[in-house]
Amino acid sequence: MKIFLFALIGCCISLSAMATADGPDHYRVTGVSPGGFLNLRAEPSAVAAIVGRIPAGMTCLRNLGCQGGLSLEEFTTLSDEEKQRRSLANPRWCKVDYEGTIGWVSGQFLTEGACNMVAPEQTQLIVEFPEGKDKVSLKGRIQGREFVDYRFRGAAGQTLIAEMKASHSMNYFNLLPPDSPDAAMYIGQTGGNRFEGMLPTDGDYTIRVYLMRAAGRRNASSNYDLDVALDGKALTPLPDGKDARIQGTPYHAQAEIACVLAYEAETLQCQASVIRRDFDGTATIEVRSAKSYLRRILFIKGEPVASDSAQTMTFSRQGDLTKMKFDEDERLEIPDALIFGG
Repeated sequence: MKIFLFALIGCCISLSAMATADGPDHYRVTGVSPGGFLNLRAEPSAVAAIVGRIPAGMTCLRNLGCQGGLSLEEFTTLSDEEKQRRSLANPRWCKVDYEGTIGWVSGQFLTEGACNMVAPEQTQLIVEFPEGKDKVSLKGRIQGREFVDYRFRGAAGQTLIAEMKASHSMNYFNLLPPDSPDAAMYIGQTGGNRFEGMLPTDGDYTIRVYLMRAAGRRNASSNYDLDVALDGKALTPLPDGKDARIQGTPYHAQAEIACVLAYEAETLQCQASVIRRDFDGTATIEVRSAKSYLRRILFIKGEPVASDSAQTMTFSRQGDLTKMKFDEDERLEIPDALIFGG
């Protein structure tokens, strides 16, 4: 196992019920794709008027208080299932001051971010599976605002199973897809410390282990055991001899598609690229907007089965289109011709 040390900005999303003396002075926007925006609303509601848009990664948002979400007591006493149910029933909204404009934003997109914050220490570990084995067991300890990244190579079609047991109840892990600095495809705080799912594309995935902000600020520590397994055969891309690639890219074809994205008020045109893995409709679709939004979806035999979104994925068929929806914030229309070719 190779070990590298880096210093990066923290990862954890705070879900405490109210801004108290323990709450941060400032927030940073997290979980929004590069080039995207977080809506600043007049009231703590997803249907309230938009009074501003905060760019992805923006920091120095002054904390004016939060409502909803889970209390520290709920986090430390409730089961993961009950935490998720209560979070959905009572979402967290935070009032912030963004460059003189005051409004409300969804708490799930905020993390602590002081204007002159000192970056917590990050340890990055490269996970290598021993020859002939598809599972590794890892042990570690974190304290305060540290976090540990376990990076491993995965491929489309493989099933990842990650499970962690920790001595501290506020010790969780997130799963980040390839090329994502902090936007997770799985969030342990809401889903629990066990993930099982198919990987949508090829690349370096990251399991990020951390303590929630409230525990980190108290300099709490946690010992943890993390089991990581990769199962199933990788779905390899079709070679050039069977389906030619666009020169200088890994893609077999590209097309403009209709898309509606979070924090955008109207239907847009996004660029969709395909890596075909068979001629039966097995392929990875990558979607980008002009603002660099990226979503990756794995289709098997023409049906979407996995994505790199933390949101719930649903789909329906309309003519020769697969109409994708990720909760209410994101909708995509994928044409059959892109998936199957021809």
